[in-house]
Amino acid sequence: MAQFSAYVIDKFIAPGASAFTEAEIPDGSSIHAQSAYWVSNFFLNSVLRAAYKPPLNAYVYNYLRRAEAAFREHGNARAETLSFLASGRQSPSRYAAAIFHWEVFLGQSWHAFKILEKAFGAVLYRQGSGSVEERLNQMYNRMKHVESRIAAGQMLPEATVPVWLTNEGLVSVDSNLTYSESGEVLKDVAKWAEILGDPLTVRQKLSQPGV
Repeated sequence: MAQFSAYVIDKFIAPGASAFTEAEIPDGSSIHAQSAYWVSNFFLNSVLRAAYKPPLNAYVYNYLRRAEAAFREHGNARAETLSFLASGRQSPSRYAAAIFHWEVFLGQSWHAFKILEKAFGAVLYRQGSGSVEERLNQMYNRMKHVESRIAAGQMLPEATVPVWLTNEGLVSVDSNLTYSESGEVLKDVAKWAEILGDPLTVRQKLSQPGV
């Protein structure tokens, strides 16, 4: 197989792709091994134990749906990213697949948090705080609105993508999210899935210190 130069890789795959050599991405299964069953467990708890009244039932169901997807897509993003690295960093298809799954992870996580905001009147972040939540939203928007970023010249010169992968995490011209911080997002998502998943115990869990 032909080996392309760093110039070609960086120009036609993504900025800095030739220097992208490693990625320590948290394994979601070590954060919460039961994430694939949150929706099913919520269904059983609602039928057999207790149920939320509308509209809270809809908020929680859709939160858990998003939460499951966030964990699933983070796992897919991790697998595709490591696959790109293992392939010798020469595959544009593997890189594109990794970027796609990162975009979906960001979107599902963000929408999960927005559901909590609507359901409980929470404030996710203060504008300009630089919090993980704010940068999660920024990175998702950079990917989601790629056509606007291209039209406005809000990308690196000659770059093909508005967000790219580095050894530390996801980067754009004006924001970033580390792989470690993606694990923090998963932990927050899992925390609320555990609290909300059983209507019978939710009051008790919400009353615990630190919630």
